[in-house]
Amino acid sequence: MRFYLFIVSLLILSLVSCSDGNRCYDSVDTLMVTSFSINGSEQIKSLIIKGVDRNDLGDTLVNDQDSTLTKRYPLPLSLSADSTGFVVEVNGVKDTLFIRHSMIIHLISENCGFAPDYVISGLRHTAGIDSVRITDTKVNPQSIEKNTNDQNISIYFSSAAHQ
Repeated sequence: MRFYLFIVSLLILSLVSCSDGNRCYDSVDTLMVTSFSINGSEQIKSLIIKGVDRNDLGDTLVNDQDSTLTKRYPLPLSLSADSTGFVVEVNGVKDTLFIRHSMIIHLISENCGFAPDYVISGLRHTAGIDSVRITDTKVNPQSIEKNTNDQNISIYFSSAAHQ
């Protein structure tokens, strides 16, 4: 009888102790929203994005083989350096993009913890990338909520190099 009483009291205590008050409902993922397109009417048939010096299979950030005129992806920025490099392979042609940024860690909430906020301060790229337009220098957890026409940066590839 004592055993059953003990089990019932444990069940009651476990049900009472469950509370939604300790959950995190805010995003702590900070991703830079990036669009990719080829100048002109060429389609991006394949897009592979990796971090610089990250050639392992699990280090691929994007591997998209669908054809489209413009592709849009959220990409992570470095937590440990003031720049982030990406190797971008479009239609079999590899290019490199480096993004300079500063970072500040801020408290989201007691339950969610901390998240980084970035400010993009510049970039450089290889010759296959025609141009890069920075449309929003601030990258924070709310960046991922941008509508389909907004992004942090837009990358344009020259059509002659990526056919």
